[in-house]
Amino acid sequence: MVTYTQLQTVDLTGLNAAAGDFEKMVRAWDLSTRIQNEVIGPVQQFGWTGPSSESAATALTQARDQIRAAFEEASAIARTLRDAHDEFVAARKDLQVAVQHATEQGLTVAADGSVHWPPATDPADKHDPDYARTQRETAQVAAQAAAQEIGKALDRATEADSAAALALAMDTGNDTTSFNSTPLGSVADAEAKQAAQILSLGSAATDAQLTQLQALLQHHSGDPRFATAFYGGQDPGTFLASYGALAQSGDFAGSPVRAAAVRGIQEGLGLTLATATNSGGQPHLPPDWGERLRRAGSRHIQLGPGADYESSPYGYQILGNVLRYGNYDAAFLKPIAEHVTQLTQENPARWDAVAMKGGAPFQDFWFTGTPDEKGNYHGFNPMGSVLNALGHSPDAATRFFTDPPTTYWPDGSVRSTGGTNTYFTLLTDTGPRSLLRDVYYPLAPNNGKAGPLQVEALGHALEAAATGRAYDDETGPLPPHSRAMADVMQRTVQKFGGDEASALLYDKDKALFGDLQGSLGKMAGAYMGDVQTALAPPSTKLPINGEIAKLDPQRLLVTLGHNPEAYAAVAAAQQAYTTGAINDVLLHASDHGDLTAAAVASAQPGGTVAGLLSKGMVDEVFSTGKNNDEEFNAAVNTTRDWAGTIWDATLGSVLETRAPIVGPYANDAVDKIMDGTAESYQVNTDAQTTNKAQAAQNHALAGAQGSVQDAIRDAADRTGLERKYLNDLAPAVEGQIGGAFAGATGTAWQVTHPKKED
Repeated sequence: MVTYTQLQTVDLTGLNAAAGDFEKMVRAWDLSTRIQNEVIGPVQQFGWTGPSSESAATALTQARDQIRAAFEEASAIARTLRDAHDEFVAARKDLQVAVQHATEQGLTVAADGSVHWPPATDPADKHDPDYARTQRETAQVAAQAAAQEIGKALDRATEADSAAALALAMDTGNDTTSFNSTPLGSVADAEAKQAAQILSLGSAATDAQLTQLQALLQHHSGDPRFATAFYGGQDPGTFLASYGALAQSGDFAGSPVRAAAVRGIQEGLGLTLATATNSGGQPHLPPDWGERLRRAGSRHIQLGPGADYESSPYGYQILGNVLRYGNYDAAFLKPIAEHVTQLTQENPARWDAVAMKGGAPFQDFWFTGTPDEKGNYHGFNPMGSVLNALGHSPDAATRFFTDPPTTYWPDGSVRSTGGTNTYFTLLTDTGPRSLLRDVYYPLAPNNGKAGPLQVEALGHALEAAATGRAYDDETGPLPPHSRAMADVMQRTVQKFGGDEASALLYDKDKALFGDLQGSLGKMAGAYMGDVQTALAPPSTKLPINGEIAKLDPQRLLVTLGHNPEAYAAVAAAQQAYTTGAINDVLLHASDHGDLTAAAVASAQPGGTVAGLLSKGMVDEVFSTGKNNDEEFNAAVNTTRDWAGTIWDATLGSVLETRAPIVGPYANDAVDKIMDGTAESYQVNTDAQTTNKAQAAQNHALAGAQGSVQDAIRDAADRTGLERKYLNDLAPAVEGQIGGAFAGATGTAWQVTHPKKED
């Protein structure tokens, strides 16, 4: 273990010089070329034959091979020394930063690295027990955090020291008669070997070894050299067997340390696998590794000696939680997703059959999903794992739903390519052979229909495929929509925004796809330009983020209005987009012959969206009562940043491109939009009137109109347009929004509720 004093005081000059000398020697190495060109080549050209020539040729070839081996060994030593030096430097920098942070907080770091906090210095404080206790507790928390940061730096140095020692030992080898032609190569290679060795222990790994494995994976998960060496040194089937045995070993309820380590290992394995299979990284795993993984995924994996083959989990079931982490290259993930889909289509019961035969022999937490409200664990069907992986891998998700499919044999080898992509249709089927069926633990009968967590995972995949952003990415930008992304959105709205919208989505407990609503709300928000274009007069030109998706969104919007999360996502997007659209008109007045007509036209579809959403919300709160105003308002209050994202993806980029806005305008405008969104869409059920539903709807309309009025006046301050003219313009725009709102809420068709059971 590297100590605090050692890391603080170690002189790395010699190590740096040694690494430099080896690197210089390797760069100047020409012995292999010279012996071939100056000795072996000329001898071969002389035409020398006979026993002596054969003996000489053998000796010369051996000498050449030894020189080449010497080069490989020297190169490996150079990499090892350089890696060790760089890691020690980085670890010491981490230590210095940790000590500095501790000092800035008034803490003291002793010579052994322990952290202390000073006693109260004010005599009055010593006589105030509450103040003294609060000060002591605060100092203790700060000291613990500082000690953890110092410990991480020391652990990093210790890992590098151990890995360098192992690498140097394996680079030089034990053979004193020849050089090593296959040295380990670097600290990353050594640590990958260490990690693989611990994983291979499976259930025999100790708690300390699991903690070490977790640390190695977390530290190196983004390093292509480590990731490729770690996975490339293991056969995929062996990896699945080792991980499966490790993940279900031990009394996890009685060993929090072990349970936490295994969960951390699952995440580290996924992130490392994504790095190792990234074709854009160097190095990376060869394509045949993925092919062998598909073969292992389709087979039962016996997790211990004598385990029954038929009741052992499939490889894809073991792979489940690993795939939940990481943004995967489409070239790696798409074939796995297709293979799992096709295996499930062939026999949707194959996955739960294993659990039924084996009496649920698996520890629940390493399967996809979390406990539901009843404490049941889901995830025996790896479709959920794959769909969640697609949800983190937007490019792979888009290609999975749109590219011509590849058909695989059961063992994962390619059978044919081309044809019509039917995966969306298969996964949204409502019949009794759903690909999203899932038994749960404790085991219960399954009717063959879609399971809730599997449906939620489908929503994650569709969201990533249509928006180009991982489903749980709350801060990343929304990229322009490609034609393929827009096609996914069109099919989604056609399926869930048609006549069966209510039956498919409305009642989460009875509708098969009720758990899609959260993702559908974010998808509708991300396509707000397309949604409003669909609701606008044909001649209206509204900004679109990339390729247009031709949508018919009315029924979907009303249905999503029933769900607080979806309502909030669409409402925030609508408010940001409509405000931005009016800003676009006013800030570029010279583009429009009739400014009032242009502003009115840009506002009308936003009013329709607001009305449709409010129609669903009012019905939900006042007719069915399943969700109250507090749930809606809490959801709305979380959408401030989402409104800013919509602005950036649509109007923000348009405004900047057409006429760059300088000064504080852009930030001020977005802040006002995001602050106004929550207020505009707050649900009010406290009105003192006999028709509270109508009052709530009026409140929503007033909020939408008020926010637009603010947008007009805000734009006026920056355009130089006369305030008198804008005071006349605001009522016209508000009137258009009001008319569109009323038209939407007064439509003849109604959302139907599932028939209540007696």
